[in-house]
Amino acid sequence: MSAATVKRIAIANYNTKYVAYPADLLTFCESHKVVPPSITSLRGQALALMAQPEVRGQLYIERDDATQFFKNIAMTTGDAIQQFNKATGLKRIKKRGAYCLTYPYEADTTDLDKRKGAAISGDRDTAIEHIKSWWRTNLVDVPNSEWQVGHLDPTVGDASDANLAYQPPIQAKYRNRFKWNAYFQKMWPTADEWIGKMNEYHTEAEQRAMLAALKAKFE
Repeated sequence: MSAATVKRIAIANYNTKYVAYPADLLTFCESHKVVPPSITSLRGQALALMAQPEVRGQLYIERDDATQFFKNIAMTTGDAIQQFNKATGLKRIKKRGAYCLTYPYEADTTDLDKRKGAAISGDRDTAIEHIKSWWRTNLVDVPNSEWQVGHLDPTVGDASDANLAYQPPIQAKYRNRFKWNAYFQKMWPTADEWIGKMNEYHTEAEQRAMLAALKAKFE
């Protein structure tokens, strides 16, 4: 079932703690080397709810539902929705602000795998100061007189305030390769930039996901 066809859960119907996961979920997890959280934990209860036969792939949970669910089963949490949005190794339907497991189940261990053994070699403070120094030199401490007017989106013919910002000299080397927000917090490659370096910007899986989204939009 697609994200467009799932419906919101009637959370008032769920007011009992779960003592075990559905058998088919456990079978799937075992065969895909996914370790579900303890059923007695907050995350375990959230996963158990999403894995119920009438819920998985059919009903989604929003923030208010998550809060009410834990009240229903007398469990306390400061932010109920976090128990539903944390990675569990199981794929969820893509629907903003709503949580529902895909069914049949699909493994999605990316967020878990990237945290295994995550560590940076070398001294922490030295590494941080190196980054801070680069930004001070190339952005923060550049004299105002050296800043130039530049386009946030170089691909459109818009010379209004909405598409202009003062930029430090380092921006010149990017020229028409990227789009920016006014505070340089975010950047996106232009289409020409991306087409020439798509393998540098995105994995094959990401490219296939974008291809599917573009086909759905334009075909």
